[in-house]
Amino acid sequence: MNVTVVFPYRGTTEDRKRAFRYVHDHMESMLPGAEIVVADDGSPTFSRAGSRNKGVREASNDIVVVCDADSIPQERPILEAIESAHDNRLHLPYTHFLSLSREHSAKVLKNGARPLAGKPQFVSTNSVGGVLVMTKEAYFAVGGQDEGFEGWGGEDVAFAFACEALLGPHVRHSGHLYGLWHKSDMDQRSKQYKTNIERQNLYKRYRKDPEGMRQLLVNLNVA
Repeated sequence: MNVTVVFPYRGTTEDRKRAFRYVHDHMESMLPGAEIVVADDGSPTFSRAGSRNKGVREASNDIVVVCDADSIPQERPILEAIESAHDNRLHLPYTHFLSLSREHSAKVLKNGARPLAGKPQFVSTNSVGGVLVMTKEAYFAVGGQDEGFEGWGGEDVAFAFACEALLGPHVRHSGHLYGLWHKSDMDQRSKQYKTNIERQNLYKRYRKDPEGMRQLLVNLNVA
């Protein structure tokens, strides 16, 4: 299979390590023969954007599946997205993101329970994070992900806005994406989170303006 799966990952807690082992094995089983790259860019505070960029640069194949270490995609939408990715757009292999509770995540990881068997903590139909599928060419046509986002929040949405402006609307493939529980790094009261959201909103301003987006990427040292 001429596909590379990229995991941005730093095992800072036992919860994250257990989740990663499960998701790694799940993806390996679902995409036999795919190259797997585990990437950490070495930033003092773990950078998902920087680690994703590092992993995609290291990928040997044209199509990349960039999957967070706590995210469980389904097989059919992943395969559909891979099949469609040569249109050089951003493909999201899910229409519903389901965040699993701590209790059900433990059952999935320890007892092999099906992710769908438990009631999710919440469901989102507008998430753009967790897992994406696209060509390396398309990924870097928008500069890759913005490493100016530090800590938690903003880089997924900003990347989706950049793709919308420069590649066209993203494509969703019907299915579920399950998020395994772990202690969250999100702190909406922190100065850094607010700075990230301000940066994200710059991308939102130019989501329908390709020239404006290109200039923004230059100004932010992304492109």
